[in-house]
Amino acid sequence: MTATQRSSGRRVRALHPATLATLLCGLGVSALLFFILQASEDARYDFEVDRRVQARAAAVTNSFDDAADSMRAVNLLLGATGAVTGAQFAKFAAPLVATHPYIQGLTVFRFVPGTGRAAYEAQRAGDWPGFAIRERSGQGFVRAGERPLYLPLEMVEPVPANHEAHGYDIWAFAPHRALVERALVRRQPTASGVIPLIEPRGAHGIVIAMPLAPGSAAAGPGGAGGVTEVVIHVSRLIEENLRRATLLRHRGVEVVLSGQVDGAATMVEVARYGNAVPEEPAWWGRLVGTHVVERTRRFDVYGQAWELRAHAVETAGVHVGSSVLLFVCVMFTLALTAYVNASVTRRRQVEQLVALRTADLKHASEAMRLYFRAIEASANAVILVDAKRAGYPIEYVNPAFERMRGYAAHELAGQTLEDFVVGLPEQAAVHELLNTMRAQREGHAMLRLVRKDGSELFAEVYVAPVHGADGSTEHFVITEYDVTTAKRYEEELGHRARYDTLTGLPNRLLLTDRIERAMVFAGSRGGAAWVVALDLDHFKYVNDSLGHPVGDRLLCQAAARIAAAVRPADTVARTGGDEFVLLLVDRNDDDQALATVNDVLHALSLAFEDEGQRLHLTCSAGIAAFPSDGQDAEALVRNAEIAMYRAKEAGRNTVRSYLPGMNEHVRERMALADALRGALDGAQFELHYQPQVALDSGAVVGMEALIRWRHPELGMVRPDRFISLAEDTGLIVPIGAWVLRTACRQAAAWQRAGHGPLRVAVNLSSLQFRESGLAGMIRGILAEAQLAPSCLEIELTESLVMDEVERAIATMRELKAMGVQLAIDDFGTGYSSLAYLKRFPVDVLKVDQSFVRDIETDAGSAAMVGAIISLAHDLGMRVIAEGVETAPQRDFLRTRRCDEVQGYLFSRPLPAAEFGRMLDGLRDPVPAQGA
Repeated sequence: MTATQRSSGRRVRALHPATLATLLCGLGVSALLFFILQASEDARYDFEVDRRVQARAAAVTNSFDDAADSMRAVNLLLGATGAVTGAQFAKFAAPLVATHPYIQGLTVFRFVPGTGRAAYEAQRAGDWPGFAIRERSGQGFVRAGERPLYLPLEMVEPVPANHEAHGYDIWAFAPHRALVERALVRRQPTASGVIPLIEPRGAHGIVIAMPLAPGSAAAGPGGAGGVTEVVIHVSRLIEENLRRATLLRHRGVEVVLSGQVDGAATMVEVARYGNAVPEEPAWWGRLVGTHVVERTRRFDVYGQAWELRAHAVETAGVHVGSSVLLFVCVMFTLALTAYVNASVTRRRQVEQLVALRTADLKHASEAMRLYFRAIEASANAVILVDAKRAGYPIEYVNPAFERMRGYAAHELAGQTLEDFVVGLPEQAAVHELLNTMRAQREGHAMLRLVRKDGSELFAEVYVAPVHGADGSTEHFVITEYDVTTAKRYEEELGHRARYDTLTGLPNRLLLTDRIERAMVFAGSRGGAAWVVALDLDHFKYVNDSLGHPVGDRLLCQAAARIAAAVRPADTVARTGGDEFVLLLVDRNDDDQALATVNDVLHALSLAFEDEGQRLHLTCSAGIAAFPSDGQDAEALVRNAEIAMYRAKEAGRNTVRSYLPGMNEHVRERMALADALRGALDGAQFELHYQPQVALDSGAVVGMEALIRWRHPELGMVRPDRFISLAEDTGLIVPIGAWVLRTACRQAAAWQRAGHGPLRVAVNLSSLQFRESGLAGMIRGILAEAQLAPSCLEIELTESLVMDEVERAIATMRELKAMGVQLAIDDFGTGYSSLAYLKRFPVDVLKVDQSFVRDIETDAGSAAMVGAIISLAHDLGMRVIAEGVETAPQRDFLRTRRCDEVQGYLFSRPLPAAEFGRMLDGLRDPVPAQGA
């Protein structure tokens, strides 16, 4: 126990009985007076709430009376004038509706006896052509049946859009008739229960009806001539009248208005106004005097019961008087207790006071030591300077300042703050802080500071004056927060916004800025600048086969090589993926720019090393020159990319300069791509078939399916114009699937026609071959076409199977396991390895027509064809020679034991119908010519 606690304990125990009695009595009287006055305040607030509720109830009742007055005015008009035309009624009722926007309609209904119906309808037809007494039927109105009495709608304002409502007989509608009968019995305005309004949807309303005064032509019960009615939008009526009475809103009061529905004992909520209040205050609210009041007022609206509930809450503001009284009484009690205690125990109180002051001094001393230790332990630098001496001498720095700035406290002894900031970098914020101190007010600034070792840091510096007892400024406390890390992070974010995060090269944003600067500089000197678009050829295969980490490392190596191949004044930017853009400046002509681009292509063609792997890449480039090929950065980059695409079309690993006609080529290519997307859905593709003939028998043993595109405007489009485009756009996958499905169905149809087990050969693109579900798709197509797998031959190119060899072998084995035959197309034109060839589960080698074409004149081609045939037979494969056009070519291939041939010597590719007729003519195969 501390000395203060022991002193406090002795003081409580030393209280004289008279002092304790005075304290308890005073507190008891204070509590009694507080609760008495609080109860009075609660009663006054309850009265106030009652007054508010009564005022709103009266306003609501008056609101309905206002609406009924409009109906009474119409009733008086009809009673005073007798016969009223529709125009007179509209002229009288329209101002009433306009003045009271909550009135949905003012209506007049006349009793018509059954015997007078025809005359009445003829009379009303003068105002409303086609007028007839109608009744409800489903969602509309139909002509009413014969009845002894009708109560049709004669006049209404505003006039509804549906004129068929005129003549509507409410006497035939039970709910409405019940309202009218009550009004006729009461002989005064009578209200319906709460009804839903048609417009606005979801709103509530009521109808007030009043019988017309009896007349000579009255035909209704009790001699009534008819009924006038007013349809009221209740919530709009209440809102309008409460707003006029300034009762719509009140702090702490929520008003809920409910009305009775016809035939139901329950109430339905119609309107709610005011601020929502809690049902019950929280315990702390009740403790400080929060008071909740609920009041309910029931009233009658022309025969219908209505209810107004008020829910109000008042916070401690109601109990200001009782709270002040309690405070004053407690203060008086404490003062009186202190006085009694002082009088009775003055001597002991003096002793306890001395002990208490001693304890307070000790506590203050401990607090000061705690504050000092907190400043010493602070992670932020704190400096205390003298505000009354010239130059603001430094009196104290904490250890954090020593660590942050590198100065020891004794090194700053005698220095002034103004001398200390002299070595800082020139900054306006330094002078602003010194001016702030001269004005003796608080200040803040971001400063670039210098450590003792000369290194820089960024800090948030705050200056605050320390006032003495007389209010004058005696010292300044300066706090420094090291924000170097945050500042560097901010600079790093700025760098990332303009540089590529992977390669460190400028990105598209910075490239655009530099191109614009180069154009301004070149334009002012009459010079030129060149923008070069670079794209690594087939780089997607690197990511797909080796993974993105390897691809990222290769991109970094490529970026370094490109940067090394250009001049320091040039710009190398990475604009995305495997795309780079160069900005070349300070060249005399296009030849120098082209030479630099060729240096870049050469640098990229050298082998790349990555974790023991040697990889080869090539690059395609396009050049656009300023000012001839574009007047802004966007146009230059776009035209350079167009030229780069032409370089890719030319075979890749080359460079092309931009020419104006390239834009037309690009637009043509884009138009062809758009047309290609709709060709499959538009059934514009068709298959032609070229027969494959067995040399030993001359019989047609198979056919190769070749796609053709019959465009409705362009006519027959050559495959070399759209196949590469389909591969670039990815459309080759659905097109290839269509070819497979159509060819298999056609082959199965010819087999069912009795042409034997013909084999159909279908080419696969590289994109199709890489599809993970290829085998499943082919299996499904064969099952759908009811074609044996052995009758399908899949043709693959050398380059396709040599890319990702292991994966290709796995896919080929999966197809082979299904029974599908596999062929290597255009064999001898690629870069296949014989070591891999023996691992491929291939059935057929197809000799490319470039070798067959020259076998008569070129001994090398003849030797190559013979070697391919011999190699294939040794590996257990069949051989098909393509492009056989002459008899000597056929004879040579027969002498070399080639298995099958195809070419124009036998037939060009034929549409399915012509190919079928050819098969019909070959039902009895004959030996080939010369066999």
